Amino acid sequence: MNSIDPLSNHQAKSADQVSIEAGIPVEASIPIFEVRGDEPAHAFLRDPAHQDPLPENQTGKTTNCHGNLIDLVNETSALHGDSLRINGNEAIGDNANRYKQHGFFLNADNCIGCHACETACSEKNDNPAHIAFRSVGYVEGGTYPDYQRINISMACNHCDDPVCLKGCPTRAYTKFPEYGAVLQDPDICFGCGYCTWVCPYNAPQLDPVKGEVTKCNMCVDRLEVGLKPACVSACLGNALDFGVIEDIPQNRIEAKTEIPGFPSPSITQPNIRFQQTRST
Repeated sequence: MNSIDPLSNHQAKSADQVSIEAGIPVEASIPIFEVRGDEPAHAFLRDPAHQDPLPENQTGKTTNCHGNLIDLVNETSALHGDSLRINGNEAIGDNANRYKQHGFFLNADNCIGCHACETACSEKNDNPAHIAFRSVGYVEGGTYPDYQRINISMACNHCDDPVCLKGCPTRAYTKFPEYGAVLQDPDICFGCGYCTWVCPYNAPQLDPVKGEVTKCNMCVDRLEVGLKPACVSACLGNALDFGVIEDIPQNRIEAKTEIPGFPSPSITQPNIRFQQTRST
């Protein structure tokens, strides 16, 4: 991820900033990202038992919390309630939240840029050196002396409205009700690379050696046995976390943000939340 232009041109001065310039002490820390006003309270898959019936031509599809159609495994399908068989794991988790949308949480204040999450992800998935499902970059901005550089760790966001799924000509992608994971079947993929072009977060990775695409699978095999994704478990600074999207830790402020230089969340409705620690 490349650096971006200073943020000073992207947001107006807040009341706290005005107070600082006037010499008035401010207790709360000042977020460097502009807060969006249109962030939904939740980003989760609705319970199929409480959904309105869909027209016959939309069998097997449902809508997410934003009203957009997404492909799900029908509850009458043989796959429903079955193992997702990630990395050959046949386990079926008994997590009470198995059918809720999960996602990543990043407290950017805590990320030290050690790249341990990248390493753990690559080791877990046995990726070659030229393939990375997770990458750490940074955003920087401000004006002296209030200048900041913050590390950002990104992988697949398992979006509510995934464009990789929409654009795949072989239908190798599926949005599963289990954890809301967007999974890709490499046996169906024929390596056209279209998903790598349309994904605004560069999540699908085309291996030029094998001629096939792979991506983050949310470590579903770990979730099924009660573990968090490998990248989260490896995080040294407690910056990266994972859980049900609507369950935000009470001791943190959810940064409902549109980060300068990043794609608009309205494109895919990504399931990632950027946070800043509450401080005084």
